[in-house]
Amino acid sequence: MNPMMTTTFEPVPAQRTSEEVIGVPALSAVERYKEIIAIATDAAARQRKLDEVRCAELAERIAATQQQIAEVSDRERVVRMGAALHWEAAVEQLWNERWLQMVTFPLPDESVPPRPQGEYNQAMDRAYQALEDSLAKRTLLRRKQKD
Repeated sequence: MNPMMTTTFEPVPAQRTSEEVIGVPALSAVERYKEIIAIATDAAARQRKLDEVRCAELAERIAATQQQIAEVSDRERVVRMGAALHWEAAVEQLWNERWLQMVTFPLPDESVPPRPQGEYNQAMDRAYQALEDSLAKRTLLRRKQKD
């Protein structure tokens, strides 16, 4: 039986009223009550066992999920720190560019489609490297300023 499925209970047997009808002696109300209670007790015990199995499975899933949440939280913290370091380095490199108006660290763009985080990290690194490369080329070609 699949522990994920609801237990199927056996139907309560019909009240026995006469030997002639079903070939079994008739039951008193007390005997009938005991029979029904025995069936219910057995069904409850089986359901309890299935519930224990299900609870153990769910406890394992909760523990695994909590571990995944902790890992994702750590990765998020690392990515945010990396982005902040890239931003600070870019602001430092562009500090002497008086024409460029510096702004605060931008908020995350929530409209970006979901992709693996590694792709975004690589894009951030490439963008920073392109900034460094463009600044390095620009200083080589810059005219000397007259004093």
